[in-house]
Amino acid sequence: MGKVSKSTKKFQKNHLKRDIDQRRVEQKYKQKLNQNQKKKKSSANAAEDAEKQAIVKKKNQEVFDDMSVEDFMKGGFELPKEEKKAKKKGDAKEEMESHKADLEKLKEQDPDFYNYLKQNDQELLEFDPEEMDDEDDDEEMSEEEEGEERPVQDDDEEEEVDESGQVEVTLKDVSAWKKSLSDENSLRTLKKVLKAFTAAVNYSQNNTETSYKYVVNNAEVFNRLLILALTKAPATIRHHIPLTSAGTPAESKKLKSLSQALRTHAHALTVLLSSRHDDTTSTLILKSTEELLPYFLSYRRLLKGIVTAVVTVFCHAQNDEVRLVAFDFMKNSAAKYQKSLLELTLKTSYSGFVKASRRTNVHNMPAINMQKNLLAQLFSIDATTSYQQGFQFIRQLAIHLRSSIVNKTADSYKIIYNWQYVHSLDFWSRVLCFECDLSKEAQSKIASPLRSLIHPLVQVTLGAMRLIPTPQYFPLRFYLIRSLLRLSTYTGVYIPLLPTLTEVLNSTTINKTPKPSTLKPLDFDHNIRAGKSYLGTRVYQDGVCEQLVELIAEFFVLHCKSIAFPELSIPAIITLRRFVKRSKNVKFNKQLQKLVEKLEQNSKFIEQERSNVDFGPAQKDQVAAFLKDYDWNKTPLGAFVRVQRDVKAEKERILRESLAQEEADRQERENKKNSDDDDDVDMSDLDQSDEEQNQEEEDEEESDDE
Repeated sequence: MGKVSKSTKKFQKNHLKRDIDQRRVEQKYKQKLNQNQKKKKSSANAAEDAEKQAIVKKKNQEVFDDMSVEDFMKGGFELPKEEKKAKKKGDAKEEMESHKADLEKLKEQDPDFYNYLKQNDQELLEFDPEEMDDEDDDEEMSEEEEGEERPVQDDDEEEEVDESGQVEVTLKDVSAWKKSLSDENSLRTLKKVLKAFTAAVNYSQNNTETSYKYVVNNAEVFNRLLILALTKAPATIRHHIPLTSAGTPAESKKLKSLSQALRTHAHALTVLLSSRHDDTTSTLILKSTEELLPYFLSYRRLLKGIVTAVVTVFCHAQNDEVRLVAFDFMKNSAAKYQKSLLELTLKTSYSGFVKASRRTNVHNMPAINMQKNLLAQLFSIDATTSYQQGFQFIRQLAIHLRSSIVNKTADSYKIIYNWQYVHSLDFWSRVLCFECDLSKEAQSKIASPLRSLIHPLVQVTLGAMRLIPTPQYFPLRFYLIRSLLRLSTYTGVYIPLLPTLTEVLNSTTINKTPKPSTLKPLDFDHNIRAGKSYLGTRVYQDGVCEQLVELIAEFFVLHCKSIAFPELSIPAIITLRRFVKRSKNVKFNKQLQKLVEKLEQNSKFIEQERSNVDFGPAQKDQVAAFLKDYDWNKTPLGAFVRVQRDVKAEKERILRESLAQEEADRQERENKKNSDDDDDVDMSDLDQSDEEQNQEEEDEEESDDE
């Protein structure tokens, strides 16, 4: 079948419908004439001849005078026939101009019929021959831009096609593409690179369901193609489709031409981000994706996949540098395209973090805390959106807590007493610390909308720590108390934490005589549950006592400069003194007596300072300014807490060093074991061929890597 000419395509597009309607009118008129002819029989023939002669005579005088609609449509214009070959562009243009002249003449000679056409066939009257020429030119331009999709191949470019019809990409092809993109920013070359890149990525993930034009069978070619697509493609795309002042791509024919290529490229980048790579490659993929993100905004589903993949990299990256690059991607994109990405980024990042924090230990706790601090900054982009998301997620935590309280089953508490729930509470406390910081609000002179979320979060946290008040979950209680202490420090909100601490003094862990044990001290910072082997032991009792002294001191040091400190500390002093009188734990009693002594000294210090003031409790501004510029470290309680923190920091340093040494020893033992296994060769293996031995060694290396 021959190729359809361009003029025929244009006729089919712009005029075919009009001509079909015109022919239908003619057919109806002919049918009506045939009926009349049958009725009139012979006399009709004579009348018809007379009518024809009259019409011919009238045409010689005036073409359109007194012509009816049916007569005009019957005599109509000559229709171009599809079966004939298309005329040249110049002849077609002359016919169109002649057609336009006939319409102008019709307007002058028969205005009634012209009005009829205006009401029923507006398209015929508004027809413009120059518009058709412009459309031809536009289509030619589009065909030139999309020339790569034609089955036409460049004369100077030779591609090797294998038996399956696929083109194998070689190093020579990659080098030529790189030169073309660097020197010319070739759009055709860009499409080839993106197609080859998509094929290579999908084949590397064993995705053989879709057939691709290009195939990459060499690892070096794949690496070079990967670098080429990630580094040169964004620059070439921005060269042809520049961004507007709003950061979005300008509408153009090139954008439509590259639409499908951009869609497949976005999917390929998502696949790459979801895979494991070395730190350098992961960073390169993230930066390339961030450069092209404005061109993916219209692909909502692909955009969600990209954000999810970036969050996965952020949560599971082994290197902090890669994690920071992923965070910059999320923060910059969410801030720049708030309407499209902010809510999606906040939801995806929070849910991704919660999933990744399911397993927590001493090794990954620093990374989890880093994720909390970084993600908290995302909620500072827009306070209104952050409040909406925070309200929903804190409400969800409250619903889980209520469900656990109402459903009194054996495992209902497990919904609350797990690392994911605890990390969620701690995360939101950090978000509120970052957003409701007193210093930040003092600079802006505006209270954050998120401040109203402090009360529900505190209520949920207090309810969670008191859900099961057993000694086994004292580590969880202490962890959440630290979270609330941090919240109180940054926001200036008073949280009554002393009762949650003094409740522990009445537990069996403190009051019951412990049994000796050789267990290591429990790490309260990285555990939320004590094993059964620790319960009732002296090592666990000593650990709980140390935590109590530390947390009580940390609670009161928040208010060590408060003008109401003496009144605030009286209940604690009375409670601790009563406990010391009835307790038989000499070591713990000494610690509590020292703490009570520091509380009393700090009370006397505040009483001495406030004896000179001349304002009352009603003057809140002056009350808040009391000892505002005084260093808390210089107060009696502040100096005690500072020494306490230094001792704890030293213990944490020793713990980190011991963990690093244990990891190094473990790695050394594994390497030694592997080397011993290689040396211990069975005699029967000597009969194997060299090829079989090499294959076994490769299999062992792959299993070790896994």
